[in-house]
Formats: sequence, C-alpha cells, structure tokens
Amino acid sequence: LSLSGRLGAQVRATVHSFGPLLLGKVLDLNETQTSILALVFKYCDDNSLPLLDLKDLAATLKFLSSDEGKPILADYGGMSSASVGVLLRSISELEGQGGDAFFGEPEFAVTDLLRTEGDKGVISCLELPAVQTRPKLFSTFLMWMLAELFETLPEVGDLDKPKLVFFFDEAHLLFDDASDEFLDQVAQTVRLIRSKGVGVFFITQLPTDLPEEVL
Repeated sequence: LSLSGRLGAQVRATVHSFGPLLLGKVLDLNETQTSILALVFKYCDDNSLPLLDLKDLAATLKFLSSDEGKPILADYGGMSSASVGVLLRSISELEGQGGDAFFGEPEFAVTDLLRTEGDKGVISCLELPAVQTRPKLFSTFLMWMLAELFETLPEVGDLDKPKLVFFFDEAHLLFDDASDEFLDQVAQTVRLIRSKGVGVFFITQLPTDLPEEVL
C-alpha cells in the first residue's frame, strides 16, 4: 500500500473521516488553529456539505472568512483572518507535498487489512519512503487506520489470537509536538482496541519516545 501511489496501491481517506484533530496534527496547527478547523467541520456537518479533499476544505475556509460567510460564521464563533491565512498556507503546503493525492475518494476500507488466504493471514505493508518527505502525514494516517478499525470492528472480548496485529514503525513521529487532546485520543484507542481483536506494536528506538500513558 502507498500514500503516494508510486510503490503500491494508492491509499486514500476523505478529509471528513480524518477529522479536525488528526488533520490538525498533519498540518502542524496549534490548539487555537485546530479549534478553528473543528468549527469548519461542524459547519459542514450541520449543512451536509462533503469534505472529501483539501480543495473542499480550502474552499469552505475561504467562504466562511468572506463577507458572505461571516454572518453564517457568527453562529459558530469567529476566526481571525490571520488564523485563516495560516490554515490556507498549511493546506497549500500539504498539497505541494503530495497530500492532494492522498485525501479524497475512493476511501481505503480498513477491513481489507483482515484478508486471509485459506488458514493464513495476509501481510499488508505501507510504503515507508513517505516518512522522509511528510512524516506527520504518514504517522497520523496510521493512527487514522487504527481509529477506523476501532469504529468499524465489533467487540469480541479478549481473544486467544488477535484478528489483526498492527506494527507501527517510527512510532515517535506520531507523538512529536502532539497536543494533550491528541495524546488522549491515541491512548484511548490503543487501550480499548484490543477488545476489537487488534494487537498494536509501537516500534521505536527508545521507550522514552512514547508517552507514559500510551506505554
């Protein structure tokens, strides 16, 4: 599998399913900027507007910060033009790094990771060169995969053998400059996903690369 489509099957996720918290991590936003992103997502949810790719997100931001959109925005809270500028630049930079190839449809079905052939499991490998060019997108996408598995799979209790084992290489990238809210989400997902039949291994140089709560 590949985020770029160069070395394997192209993997995509919609901006909407990524959500503001994970996307804020990818875009390297601070907590105030991430809260503005959450406001945009809320507006789109309330108005049944699809957020499929980065162009959708940029267009919505521009509309809400325009003279026409500002009265609508008053119901949700304000956003400064400076913050909007930061968000638009961050989105543009991510597009320039190939993020536009990743966000969109068709979205990857995480249940495909549970394929078997006879009585044998199938190993799925996600392209690692992406770590060098956009590490936050790569690491946060893996977290998206875990979160989607958590939302999708039924409760099965504590199985003798998991349905899926997830090896998360260069795991420290996920936690670099992470907000408390983001860390809480990671910790909760990791703690609870075992009951869905999924095992998780974080691979990194030192245990101190990972937050104590996740360990």
